[in-house]
Amino acid sequence: MILVDTNLLVYATFADAPEHARTRTWLGELLADREGTVALCWPVLYSYVRLTSSARALGRNALTVRAAWADVAAYLEQPSVRLVSAGAGHASIAAQLAGTPGLRSEDVPDVEIAAIAIENGLAMATHDAGFRRFAALRVVDPLQG
Repeated sequence: MILVDTNLLVYATFADAPEHARTRTWLGELLADREGTVALCWPVLYSYVRLTSSARALGRNALTVRAAWADVAAYLEQPSVRLVSAGAGHASIAAQLAGTPGLRSEDVPDVEIAAIAIENGLAMATHDAGFRRFAALRVVDPLQG
C-alpha cells in the first residue's frame, strides 16, 4: 500500500498541469486495483482542498471548496482507497523526524504526513523531493523514470 501525497492529487485534477497525463494514468491504475493499494490521510486531503480552491495559487482554475471537497469524497468512496491516520506511535515518530537537519516551519506538514506513512508501514508516493530527507521514509516518485 502507498500513501499518495497532495501534489499528485493536484496534478491528477488539473489538465493544464504538465504532470497531469502521467499522474492521471498512474493514479487511475492504482485506483483500479481493488486490493486496497491506495492510502490517503486527512492532512493530505485537507491540503488538497486548500490548494485546489486557492484563487491565489490557481487563479481562474481554482475549484470552489465544495467542488474540491466533492473530489475528496469521490476518492474516499473508491474501493481501493484506505484512510489511514496517526496512531499511538505518531508522537515519537514525528519527534524523530522533527530532528531532521534543515527543517523549517513550512516543513511541519511534511513531518506529519511522513510520520503517518512510517507508522502505518507505507511508502510515500510524491513528486516532492523534500520527503527524501526523512531517512526512515520509503519514497516513490511515480513521475521519475
